[in-house]
Amino acid sequence: MTAIPGGELQREPTTLLSRDRLSVCVSALLISLSALSWVIVVYAMPLMTMASGGMMGVAALVSSISPSAVTLFELLWVDGMAAMMFPAMIPIVLFYNRFSTRVEANPSLAKVVGTPLFLVGYLAVYGGLGLAVYFVVYLAVGFSFAVPGVAAIAAIAPGAVLLGAGLYQLTPRKSNFLMQCVSPTAFFTQHSHRGLLGSFRMGLVHGRYCVGCCWAYMLVMFAVALMSIPFMAVLSVVIALEKVILRGSVWFTRGIAVGFVLLGMGSLLYPGLLGLLSAGL
Repeated sequence: MTAIPGGELQREPTTLLSRDRLSVCVSALLISLSALSWVIVVYAMPLMTMASGGMMGVAALVSSISPSAVTLFELLWVDGMAAMMFPAMIPIVLFYNRFSTRVEANPSLAKVVGTPLFLVGYLAVYGGLGLAVYFVVYLAVGFSFAVPGVAAIAAIAPGAVLLGAGLYQLTPRKSNFLMQCVSPTAFFTQHSHRGLLGSFRMGLVHGRYCVGCCWAYMLVMFAVALMSIPFMAVLSVVIALEKVILRGSVWFTRGIAVGFVLLGMGSLLYPGLLGLLSAGL
């Protein structure tokens, strides 16, 4: 126990025990939501092919701009983001709960309602990224069918995407976004807001930093691996290592950059390379 003004005693062991229980509960919840999202991805991915009339590859994922096709893709995309990103979100959500306990007038409401709103704001940013990806790729696919010769250029797109993603890993902008993701203290110091609306706003801001950090990964997942489930799982591990375990380690980020660049160059020189790797996964 520790003495505090007024002669009262503060029970530190009880506080620490409560924090430990909160950490376990929040971690278990996010991992469970991630696992559920993975199950949905596994069973929902074939619906994209069915909805596209049996088309394969990118054409199956961006088959039309009908509301049903876009909605199905967006739901699957956001679910995939939850599956991949929620394990890496554990530190920031734990810090949010401790932060809300200290500053909110109703900490229980902040935890029970504010935490989901924080996650909704976070996923909303990734939802916006998904819509942008859908329409850009839809226009690109349509253009390649309409203009002779463009399809041949499109064959080098996966290699170009890998090269671009690798080079982005080396930029100061990537490092700045990554530092915001791996430092909850710095994030909440700069972007703290109270109330339930504040929880949603903080989720939006953190989502923006996370997209700035990981958009190249998502582009690789979509343009190179066609949202392959095994590749998504590998990428999820890479993101968790980068953000949670190694916490923005420079050597790891540069190692991923080198890997992407080598894969990109290899795919440009040997067009069948990515197909062989995908078959291996």
